[in-house]
Amino acid sequence: MAKFSGANCRAAACPDYRRFSQGARIGVTMASLLVAGPLLAQEASYTATTTIFTDLTHTSTDRDNDTRGGVGIRGDVGALLQSGAHNFNARYGALMESERSSLARNEDDDLSFYGSSRYDFYRPGGRFDANAGHTIRSVRNATGFALDPAQYSTQNALSAGAGVSFYPGALTSLRLGGQAGKTWEEDRLEDGESASVDAALTRRFSERTNLSLNGSRSWEERGDTSLTLDNATVGTDTRFENGSLSMQAGVSRAQDDDFENDAVIGSLVRTWVSERSDTQLSFDRTQTSTLLDLTFAPIPDFGLDNEFSIRLQGLTLRNSVGLTHNNRNFCSLCTVRFIARGTEREDVQTEVTDYEYLLGTGISIAMDTLQTLDFDYRWQGDAFTDRTTIDDEVHRFYVTWRRQLTELATFGASVGTDITRGTDDRERYIARLFFTLGWAGAESAW
Repeated sequence: MAKFSGANCRAAACPDYRRFSQGARIGVTMASLLVAGPLLAQEASYTATTTIFTDLTHTSTDRDNDTRGGVGIRGDVGALLQSGAHNFNARYGALMESERSSLARNEDDDLSFYGSSRYDFYRPGGRFDANAGHTIRSVRNATGFALDPAQYSTQNALSAGAGVSFYPGALTSLRLGGQAGKTWEEDRLEDGESASVDAALTRRFSERTNLSLNGSRSWEERGDTSLTLDNATVGTDTRFENGSLSMQAGVSRAQDDDFENDAVIGSLVRTWVSERSDTQLSFDRTQTSTLLDLTFAPIPDFGLDNEFSIRLQGLTLRNSVGLTHNNRNFCSLCTVRFIARGTEREDVQTEVTDYEYLLGTGISIAMDTLQTLDFDYRWQGDAFTDRTTIDDEVHRFYVTWRRQLTELATFGASVGTDITRGTDDRERYIARLFFTLGWAGAESAW
């Protein structure tokens, strides 16, 4: 979540608000340029929700205890439009909250923005494809988990690209493409620009198996620094009746004016899917820069399994192993979720290595046709030198009850706790009441 603080923060006073508005206009402009003629939607869906809440928060540290009362409002809007080769998907939201402290400190009035949008033009078997996207999110610049939203800064990423495909045979395709992006962030860091060109040769060996050769060159510039990154991989993907298997292996070279680094890269992803469960096991080894990762990475999900913050680094060599599982077999009225992830990241220039771990689980129970009860727990830990020694960690546990009042209105309550240990020892307990008015619609044609 991207957050701005200050009681007098308005569009004219907040540089990031102006940049967000400019970025949104640029994204809409690029999407408009890519669409040839009017967009006549064959399928459309849209949502809008407003949540009003009040909460009571108690924070305990070694120095003091602080109890805060707060009220706020959150709004989200989303849309999915599809028309032939055109596809537009967007979700944006804002959060405004006011808190009062028992320690007679300054009043805290916070305004937040978050969300993403993406336009794609793609026709199976077609010659031309294009895309444009925008993301606004929070990033964590310093080591250490933070319970204070003020320690997060706002980062925008804007990108657009296009590609052309050739079909030298019935089973072979060649795509040549390019992508350009720009990032900016709250005046704390210099704006970044990046570009990429790539080629992908794909050969179908059977109805279920494809082999591909991929190559790319990427450039990034931030201030006086520049970086070139070359990747070449060979990969295969196979679909099964119960899931899929994807494998890639290759080499990567990064260089700028001061250094050069070669690395072996690759990935392995296995998924299992059934009527009532799905599981994914993955391994990924990549060499990438933070700027390229932020610009060209897939638009993030907004959920419990995503910390939705990124520790900013330069060029990194990253090894990551992950497991996710969703299961509806334990009981007829509940869904169980589980996620585990471990990541080793090495700064290529300084050779400093750190380790990041994530464990999370949750269960959703349908108490009856109108009531649901959710239990969610997540643990994250960082190790700065030794992978087995956790130097910084956070525990989060929340229980949420919801009751459907009408088709569009929901009332609920939640209680939870956040506990950090390491860089900052802090305990926070929160109780919240909320009322949500939601609206959703779908039309077959416009």
